[in-house]
Amino acid sequence: MSLHRIVEFYSDHCVRCRTAGELFNLTDAAIREIGFDRWAMVHALWFRRPNKRLIRMDTFGEFADIFIERKYYRHDPALLACRRINNAFPWSHIRRLIAFGRQQQIIMREAHHHNLRMGLTMPVGVAGEPPGCMSFVTSKPQLPSRWHCRAAELIGGDAFREARRLHGFPGRARKVPDLSPRKLEILELAAQGKTDPEIAIILGIGEPTVRTHMTDLRHIFDVYCRTQLANAALQFGLVTFDDALPWDR
Repeated sequence: MSLHRIVEFYSDHCVRCRTAGELFNLTDAAIREIGFDRWAMVHALWFRRPNKRLIRMDTFGEFADIFIERKYYRHDPALLACRRINNAFPWSHIRRLIAFGRQQQIIMREAHHHNLRMGLTMPVGVAGEPPGCMSFVTSKPQLPSRWHCRAAELIGGDAFREARRLHGFPGRARKVPDLSPRKLEILELAAQGKTDPEIAIILGIGEPTVRTHMTDLRHIFDVYCRTQLANAALQFGLVTFDDALPWDR
């Protein structure tokens, strides 16, 4: 079957999966057919807080057990690289994306020992959800052709979308609040960690006015504290991680 037909067949059938098991079997067959030996699809948070809501599917076998037992996820080069790029990357490019130290070398040697020699990893991110990734791996020293990798990316995108559906993502839809320019300014400053007195000085308004706006914002977002407010603002895309976690701190 041609790559086009494989991708088309997968796209048509993955939406009909009713269980994670069905999706696993369909995905495994498609990925093997395009030239990869093994694969993994995971929410990175699963390793630290495993639960049924988070996604984890893989065919890594014994290496997956070692990965968890030795807590390799804390320093895994592919997971770290996913934070630095928005598209799929071959493992051969990881050293360009992150500082590659002794711990990363140990993990890669262990992966090679279990015939996970070369891989392609694509980061998956949806605002308000745990970040994830999907990896396609071969025991050969080189990845399949560029077009086989493109096919893997298309399959991976569909696979993660359907895994999210089966795991209850996205959650209940909520309308983005319509905030006044002043409330948005105060929200951005609060997300940066500014106190009410600091916000008042920065904006040149009275502290009681800031407190009133903060009370209104907590009511609008249905939260109880500044941390929850910043998190809600991130989920709605009203502030960025650079606002909430500025690099110069």
